[in-house]
Amino acid sequence: MTETSTATLAHRRLTADDLAAACRVLEASDLAVVGFVDFTPEEVAADLRRDDLEAYGWYDDAGTMQAYGWVSRTAESNNVEVDLYVHPDHDAALGHRALAVLEARGRELVAAAGHDEPWFGMGVYRADTRTRGWLEAAGYTVQTTFTRMRVDLDPDRPVEVPPTDVVVRRVTEEADLRRAHEIEEASFLEHYGNVPITFERWQQRLTKQGPDWAKVFLAEVDGEPVGLMVTTRQFEPDEDAGYVRTLGVLPAGRGKGAAKAMLRDCFAAAQRAGRKAVLLHVDVANVTGALRLYESVGMRSVLEIDAFAKGTSSVDATPA
Repeated sequence: MTETSTATLAHRRLTADDLAAACRVLEASDLAVVGFVDFTPEEVAADLRRDDLEAYGWYDDAGTMQAYGWVSRTAESNNVEVDLYVHPDHDAALGHRALAVLEARGRELVAAAGHDEPWFGMGVYRADTRTRGWLEAAGYTVQTTFTRMRVDLDPDRPVEVPPTDVVVRRVTEEADLRRAHEIEEASFLEHYGNVPITFERWQQRLTKQGPDWAKVFLAEVDGEPVGLMVTTRQFEPDEDAGYVRTLGVLPAGRGKGAAKAMLRDCFAAAQRAGRKAVLLHVDVANVTGALRLYESVGMRSVLEIDAFAKGTSSVDATPA
């Protein structure tokens, strides 16, 4: 353990030039908690470039980063997401101090937007007892749990895609993309932590790691779009896996097989591309019963992430 006192560590805002130091802290933290590296440098680089996220590093007297964290307010709401990692070789007390710094900045951000108090949220691996301790001491409680689902793809057994009345097609034209955004907004209204966002911000998130990072699909029944799916390359570098970032179906379109059709289309495409698996994350308390849906197509839970929060969200009804 480092001899540097937690009280003497200085922190500063990070830039793209701090990528390697941030990755060092993240890698050590992941290996200590889950036993594997659960990020890619490209993901961290994209975060450091975001205009709606502020990243910070805490440094010892030798100039070595010992903690990495960020704070981001969602759209024009009072919802503030935070994330924090302290190198496992450093005194755990640093986590309490760093969390307080991130919260203070979060309060400044929501005050500047005209809100009285923030709602803070942070996802934590179920096995990460140290981080859970920082949050519990600061008054956070677990609101729900997200589980990472996985289906393995056998190259010798083609994915079965039964005949269906659902048409799944990739979209690239703006009119279709706008329809996909509308479906996502409408299908996630009741979901935990949902905050409406504009089409422009939604589209920006799709291209945060380049124009070919995400693909958008619509599911149609009788020629009418009822569902959307967004896939990304997030888990290709480290897991050789496809990833379903978003899967949503309009309330009126549920029960018609749209979600299963989109999933099977994704599985088949990933298999054709030579991927080993497909992953996604789901709220276990999802009001639409999505967990059962994913299990019904052969997916299984491989990792649990608890969603901690404190405060009251006052989400604007108007997208920002």
